[in-house]
Amino acid sequence: RVITEKVMHCVVQVVALQRALLGNLSPAWTGSGTLVHSSGLILTNCHVANPRAMGMSAPAADMLGIAITQRSDEAPALTYLAKVAVQAPEMDLAVLQIVSRLDGKPVSGLNLPSLELGDSDALELGDQVCIFGYPGIGGETVTFTTGAVSGFSKESGISARRAWIKTDATIAGGNSGGTAVNLDGQ
Repeated sequence: RVITEKVMHCVVQVVALQRALLGNLSPAWTGSGTLVHSSGLILTNCHVANPRAMGMSAPAADMLGIAITQRSDEAPALTYLAKVAVQAPEMDLAVLQIVSRLDGKPVSGLNLPSLELGDSDALELGDQVCIFGYPGIGGETVTFTTGAVSGFSKESGISARRAWIKTDATIAGGNSGGTAVNLDGQ
């Protein structure tokens, strides 16, 4: 339960927003993200932040909304706006930076909860991993699943020995960009 409490508040829902008629914002797609620095840096997948950079067909997003997880039994609260700080389509990774509150007021001195990055080389077959995110199925609340590390794979163009970590955990669409942590919450 300690890991769940620690990690849950670091998982966010990323909501691609479009301006509709009369200036209202409407969601175009959603995904998940992980706060990795208290200043509002969010690690996610590039296909969540900017699917067009991945060659995917998607409507243009006017902005990215960040919904903060407050309680496990409530939908996340759309609170901030973020921009893509850096993206690496070849690795399907992106880092977002929170730039303002939803109402457009600037943010300064954020002190958000964040997760420490772990070392994937320290994982071994059979190690337990905990998965958090906002899959498109299962309602509007944060979802938690567990599984074991079931293997590793390499990928051409990625110098790390372990480009991908395989798991038998249930991971559904929308969980993209969410977090997978070890039992130390890294």
